[in-house]
Amino acid sequence: MLKPAYDKLWALALAAPVIAVAVAVVRMPSRGVPEEFWAERRAAARIEARLSHPEADRYRTRATAGGCPVPPEPIPLRDLAKMEEQGDWSGIAAAYALQGEWNQAASFLERLPASPDRDSDLGAVYLSRGNYEQALRLLDGALAQKPQHPQALWNRALVLREMGLTLRASETFEQVAALNEQGWGREAHAQGIGLRESTLERAREWKAATASMRAWMENDQAPLPIAEARSLPSTVRQGLYEALRAAPSKQRALALMPLAQELDRLQGGTSLVDYVKRVSTLDFNRRAPLANAYAEMVRAGTPPDAVLDKFKATADDDLFMGTVLMRPNFAQRHFPEFLARAKKQSDPWFSLIVESELARKEYADGEWWKAEQRLFSALKVCREGALSARCVDLEVKLGRLYVDLQRVTEAERHARIAWAWARQLREWNLESQSLEMLVHLTRSRSDFASARAYLEEWIARTGRDTFCYWPHVNLAHIHYMDQHPEDARRELDIAAKCPDVNADLMFGATMVELARLGTRPGDAEWVRKAVDSASSGPNVFPGDVVYGHYLEGRFVLDSDRVQGQAMLTRVIDEAEKLPHGDMLGREAWAYSYSSLAVDAGRAQEFGRALELLARQLGAPVPKRCALAAAVHYERTVVVAVDAQGTVRGFYEPSRAEAFARTDSSKLIPTALLQSVRSCAQVEVLAWPPVFGRTELLPPDMAWSFRVGRGGGRMASPTNPRRLVVSSVETPSLLQLPRLPAWMPAADSEAGAMELLTGSDATPTRVLAGMTDATEIEIHAHGIVDPTLSDASLVVLSPEDNGRYALTADVVRKQKLNGSPTVFLAACSAGRLTTNATHEPFSLPAAFIDAGARAVLASTVDIPDAAGRFFDGVRQRIRAGSPPAVALRDERQKWLARDARSDWTRFVLLVETGD
Repeated sequence: MLKPAYDKLWALALAAPVIAVAVAVVRMPSRGVPEEFWAERRAAARIEARLSHPEADRYRTRATAGGCPVPPEPIPLRDLAKMEEQGDWSGIAAAYALQGEWNQAASFLERLPASPDRDSDLGAVYLSRGNYEQALRLLDGALAQKPQHPQALWNRALVLREMGLTLRASETFEQVAALNEQGWGREAHAQGIGLRESTLERAREWKAATASMRAWMENDQAPLPIAEARSLPSTVRQGLYEALRAAPSKQRALALMPLAQELDRLQGGTSLVDYVKRVSTLDFNRRAPLANAYAEMVRAGTPPDAVLDKFKATADDDLFMGTVLMRPNFAQRHFPEFLARAKKQSDPWFSLIVESELARKEYADGEWWKAEQRLFSALKVCREGALSARCVDLEVKLGRLYVDLQRVTEAERHARIAWAWARQLREWNLESQSLEMLVHLTRSRSDFASARAYLEEWIARTGRDTFCYWPHVNLAHIHYMDQHPEDARRELDIAAKCPDVNADLMFGATMVELARLGTRPGDAEWVRKAVDSASSGPNVFPGDVVYGHYLEGRFVLDSDRVQGQAMLTRVIDEAEKLPHGDMLGREAWAYSYSSLAVDAGRAQEFGRALELLARQLGAPVPKRCALAAAVHYERTVVVAVDAQGTVRGFYEPSRAEAFARTDSSKLIPTALLQSVRSCAQVEVLAWPPVFGRTELLPPDMAWSFRVGRGGGRMASPTNPRRLVVSSVETPSLLQLPRLPAWMPAADSEAGAMELLTGSDATPTRVLAGMTDATEIEIHAHGIVDPTLSDASLVVLSPEDNGRYALTADVVRKQKLNGSPTVFLAACSAGRLTTNATHEPFSLPAAFIDAGARAVLASTVDIPDAAGRFFDGVRQRIRAGSPPAVALRDERQKWLARDARSDWTRFVLLVETGD
């Protein structure tokens, strides 16, 4: 490469003062490119993010919105070459980033070691891609190391703004403004004020609209909120219903007619005008006392049962309906009466409420697929009308249904739609409901950065004085799950001092986990309060009580090992007596086992740890060629049994990062991995969160996860019977693409085969076909997201009653007489869990429970060619290879042939124990 010409100019400048003037024009900055290079890049920049490179971060005034973007001039290669020669990857990345060429920028940033500067710039890259989760994680990490990092603060404010977390974004912009940087400080202050004012204005409008109808009820001289109705029609409509029910006379009822007319004009129909007319014709000598009683109930806020009974005895359907809807459990407790009276209202507002309550009852009756279909249908009808707030409410209810079903990905999608829609409609209360859902959902899938951000926004909106305990105990739990125990302890201490402190199971669980790092005076009393809360009160469930007993045992274990072990062993016995679907009971059971296993590792009792993990999985204790692993938050134990039966172990007491975000290929220490390298195949015993991590062992090793609750392994059947499910007609409400039709391999063996396709591929027919099959192959969509609870499912063609799902709980009850090998060639049918620990991958484990000898499933989305891959594995197994060896050999064949076959590394194999 040629020596830079500016060296010669600089040398001449030293000798000739006249030339010094020219040098001033072409003076070079320390990084080796002319100053004009950065001036041109900054002048053309259209990005809003800030970059850590000093030249790229000089304040620039961006063009106003509305102008057509002009393609940037190509970056001079000569200048790029100079920066490359100096290894200035940050400068090259900044140059590309200023032009909005983020992919190019990322490729150079990723060459740099981690640092606050690099992570701030990478955060800007992910911001540009709309990946706010990863951007927030990077920026939070940068700020944890350098709290006043200007660029990271600015970029975090942008991310929060794009997520709709405007009050937190405003606070972060004000932190930037406090740094008093030229240009940036002034703009940050302006952005902060703008975001705060626009957000609080929505709150003020909603609160004013809500208060306006209450004021009209209390004061005959108060004006009707006509203007408020035009900006928040649904909020005012709800108030109109209350005011009309509480109207004590015909005159007061008719006084609401102008508002009813305006709302009907805005939202369509004549239902409100008809309602005013209907009430005005009633006998107010009889109605007035009831209306006054209703008004008093509205002021009190919560109707007692006696008031409901009073209105139930009258013919005033509207008063009964209003009372029922004030208590969330009243409608279900009085469902026949509620349904009959609601249908008399002839009002689309109440029709949508009826659909919601019908869906709630269907879910309670175990027919969740009917509830799902009903809510989707109601939402479709709602969107065709003008009752938008009711549509947001339906989105929230769909989200909650999916939360209950542990379909977190779908729940979060509906929560985000509700969140965006509520903000657009300026419905402040619906914003809060959506925000609260997003806190729980992001925490459930271990996106702790987003969970904190959503919770902090919720706190900023409600105020710490209004709600103290709930936000702080949630923050404590999030911090602990994210492996930040000091932050968790700080928030837990604040929660303990709140006037509304509750000491519930979340408080107790967080306290117990933190106690391992050091107890404080009073901790035992708080644990006792949490345990007592689980066994007292009006709605106590058996799983709550067992979970409380787990907390006691976990708390005692580190200080009194013998007593703690005995207590946790009793918890396991208690939990095994509960129904399999009792989630808290199952969690107590799983946590007790993992606590005992890592405790054995802490004591270097690796043989005992192996026995515990085998017992948990219902598998025999392996004598050779096995690995076992357990992770309990920050503690890890790994046990290896080599080909000669020698047991070795490893214990890690303080994991630095949450397991959900770690590279599982590094979980097994090299020495333990090498000890089983000579084995023909390795069985792995693990419970979530380790179970299902397909990168646990290298792809050139033959291995499988073992669970032992099936009917035992058997030789390849002499009379195979194959069931293939393909070309499923998925329900339209799920909006899933049609998968390619299954084609048998050219060299497919002869033998009995049943093919279920199209409308025949219903859950009932598939389950019937599975009974005597020796091979089961399902080509369909899998709806299994990062929690993979008992609700994980494969989507089949719907039955006459609408049921379309092949779920783990249904499979588990099936008897698979043929001890089949199962191929779940469904997208992500074995996707790994990030947080749930009460059950190992429901679908594969459920098939093992039902009698399968082996299950193969992908943990990632798979290409159309996956059918050929699974067919290759199947043929190898038929030829006599053990499933683990067949999977390894077919994977190695595909990887050697095509680099795009990397997805084959993520095929999960689960086998039953011998």
